[in-house]
Amino acid sequence: MINEFLATSSYTRATKRTYTQILEVFTLEVNHSASEPTAAQLVAWLDGHDKEVGGNWGNARINLALACVQSYIRSLYGSNHPALNAKVKRHQGKLQRAITQAQLDALLSTFDTLTPKGSRDLAMASLMSQAAFRASEVCRLRQEHVDTEHFTAQVLVKGSQWRVGVFGEETSQYIELWKRHRELLNPQGGRLFVSLKNGYVGKPLTPEGLNQIVRGWGKRINIKLSPHDFRRGFATIGGENGAPDTLLMYGGGWHDQNAFNRYTRTSRLASLRKYLPSVKR
Repeated sequence: MINEFLATSSYTRATKRTYTQILEVFTLEVNHSASEPTAAQLVAWLDGHDKEVGGNWGNARINLALACVQSYIRSLYGSNHPALNAKVKRHQGKLQRAITQAQLDALLSTFDTLTPKGSRDLAMASLMSQAAFRASEVCRLRQEHVDTEHFTAQVLVKGSQWRVGVFGEETSQYIELWKRHRELLNPQGGRLFVSLKNGYVGKPLTPEGLNQIVRGWGKRINIKLSPHDFRRGFATIGGENGAPDTLLMYGGGWHDQNAFNRYTRTSRLASLRKYLPSVKR
C-alpha cells in the first residue's frame, strides 16, 4: 500500500525515499496491530522516537513523520479519520551554520580551474551561493536550463514546481569554463554537473556525492560545510548586503516568512551586537 500511495503522489524522489523509510517504520510498529490507528496511538508512536526520551528523531523529523503518516492515513481512510487530529509541538531549532562572505571568498580561491574538478567545483560553489539551490536541485540541473547569457538557471524544486535562480557574470564564466571541461568527459545525459570519481566519470552527480564533495571543501578552509550552508548563506549575506526580505524570499524560493526567518536568525543576532549596552571599564 505504501508503494501505491507514493505512486499516486507528486512528491519528489527524495521525499518519496524519506516517506518510504518513515512509513515502513510506522506500519511495522503501529499499523500492523491497528488497521485504523487512533490519534493517541500516533502521538505515542512519535513520542517513542523522540530524542528527548531516548529515541533517535529530532523535533523536525517528528513533525515530518506526522505529516507523512497523516497523508498516508488520509489516502487510506479519508479526510475525516480521527488520527488526522493528532498534533505534536514544533520547537524552534538551534542556530544553524551559514557560510559567511569571508569563508566564501577563501573557498573560491582554492579551486584550480586548470583541472576538470577545480573548474566544476568552482562553478558549483559560486552557483549555490548565488542561486540558493538545494543539493538535489544542483544535481538535477540540466545544461539546457542554464542560460549563461541572461544569468538564469531553472530547476524543478520542492512541490514539483519550476524555480528560476539568478547568478552573476563571474558565475556565468565559471559555468562556461566547466562546460568546456565537461564535454571532454563523454558525459551521460544532460545534467550540468557530473561525477569525476573513478568508475563514475561522466555520470550524473548525486546529492550524496555532492555532500561528500562539499565536506571536502570545508576541510580545505578548516570549517564544517554542507551544501545547505550555501542556501543559508544566500539569505544571511543578502540580508547583510541590504536586500529586503521579500526580494530574498523570492530569489530563494521561500513562500513562508517563518521558514525564511529560520535562515536569517544568525545574521539578525549578529546585527544586534552594535546596539548592546557598553560594558567597557
